Amino acid sequence: MSRKTKNGCLENIPTLLNEIVEDNTALVGSLNRVVATQETLRSDLVREMGLLRDDFAGALAFRALKDLCTELISPLAAMEAMLQQADFADTQVIRGHVESLVITMHSVLSRMGAEKISIAPGEELFDPSCHRCVRVLAPDASPFPSAPPRTIVRIVEDGYTLAGRMLSPAKVEVQAEKKLSDTTDEGA
Repeated sequence: MSRKTKNGCLENIPTLLNEIVEDNTALVGSLNRVVATQETLRSDLVREMGLLRDDFAGALAFRALKDLCTELISPLAAMEAMLQQADFADTQVIRGHVESLVITMHSVLSRMGAEKISIAPGEELFDPSCHRCVRVLAPDASPFPSAPPRTIVRIVEDGYTLAGRMLSPAKVEVQAEKKLSDTTDEGA
């Protein structure tokens, strides 16, 4: 190559470099706009997903309440009919109605997926994760006087779980510790 050609190419380098810088600046600007657009789309997607999640949770809650209300309509109608037709002087008829309602309500809970917490009074120890102590009984007032302390001695109200989760803890009475006077020597 001649010197003239080399100098001509060298003279074009600043122009070519300026063109490259301008192209790179335009490309960076375009990429920044794409990133901004993607960030906007991502935040819109996150917002829409949150709204869908809320809609879904609301629909599930509505469905559960609808199912429960539907299940309770028949027992309510039966109770209203009993009130209109019942002879409250006859205790056997009243007992029959109440027993029928108990069976119906257990059936409703079962169909809704609720399961009764099984408890063995006089044997099972109190567990705060599934029991609520409503009273502590001294051994002499307990139906199981020889039961160890912290043993459940009476079920006041059944507890229930739903899908393996605590729905309502069982309300129970628990055996108290023995009094100090019961364990001391008589000669003291």
